[in-house]
Amino acid sequence: MNNTNNCMVSVFCTTYNQKKYIAKCLESMVNQKTNFPYEIIVRDDASTDGTSDIVREFGAKYPDKIVPFIQPENLFQRGLEHISFEKMFRMSKGKYIAVCDGDDFWTDENKLQKQVDFMESHPDYSMCGHAAYFARDDDSLRTDRFFRLAMGSGDLTIEEVISKWAMATTSLMYRKSCRTDIIFPYRGNCVNDDYAMMVYMALKGKIYYSDELMGAYRLSANGSISQRLLEDKEFLKKYSTEFADMLDRIDSYTQGRYSDLLQKQKRITMFDMYLNLADSKNLKQYKDVYKTACKTTKIRYILCVYCHPVYTIVYKAYLKLRKK
Repeated sequence: MNNTNNCMVSVFCTTYNQKKYIAKCLESMVNQKTNFPYEIIVRDDASTDGTSDIVREFGAKYPDKIVPFIQPENLFQRGLEHISFEKMFRMSKGKYIAVCDGDDFWTDENKLQKQVDFMESHPDYSMCGHAAYFARDDDSLRTDRFFRLAMGSGDLTIEEVISKWAMATTSLMYRKSCRTDIIFPYRGNCVNDDYAMMVYMALKGKIYYSDELMGAYRLSANGSISQRLLEDKEFLKKYSTEFADMLDRIDSYTQGRYSDLLQKQKRITMFDMYLNLADSKNLKQYKDVYKTACKTTKIRYILCVYCHPVYTIVYKAYLKLRKK
């Protein structure tokens, strides 16, 4: 690895048991065309399927770019992943941090250059991101649905960031100097660092969204958190309640300035959890969320509350279809 201090971007790639996807991810990173040096720190959380070997191979092939960071034990399962992240953050040399998980990949070889050019010419911005494709398991890109905002390119307000999952993780780049807290003070046990980070950066400066498709987000990839949320009810409960608790902590951290939005987001989180758990009894408490939901969600709510046996059959069929 080049030890000079002019590294412009540190790419953070976290992976675990993603042997099927990691090579595609790393190839999209090393093939970036830039007029500046960058590094790729690949944090492997003690994979057991051969992912670690692929990371080492890429490290040996691209020693000037890839920094393998292989954990000897899985810290996520112990709730200690923040320890390895803190180490990764401290070892990073870049002025900016770009993010791409091991099951995602970039689709534009000029992505890093475009984002750095923007951040360099807009010093009052703490973060930028962009639109993304949804990728299938075989790496093909969907053309019927995208991870993008309807607004087109432009600034995102803190209110917009709080109210939705604004940008795909694979699209994010932030100014390292803005992250004065390596571990967010309101994080607690919540593992949804993407949302926590976007809120944090929105409090630190301006956020820009580009409506240019430059990356791919793989929905429900094997071993991903999104897959576990679909298949593991206990994990869904734990994930959702911890996220809801974090929203309360953000409310306290921001001294109630965005309380209405945060509490609304909390109710949406619990509504989604009970809907996915097919818990019609508790779901009835969230009629206010139902009223503002999209048409598909409203249909699911009606089936779950008033035609529960039908809903469970249909939802199980949907999960099988989605997995395929």
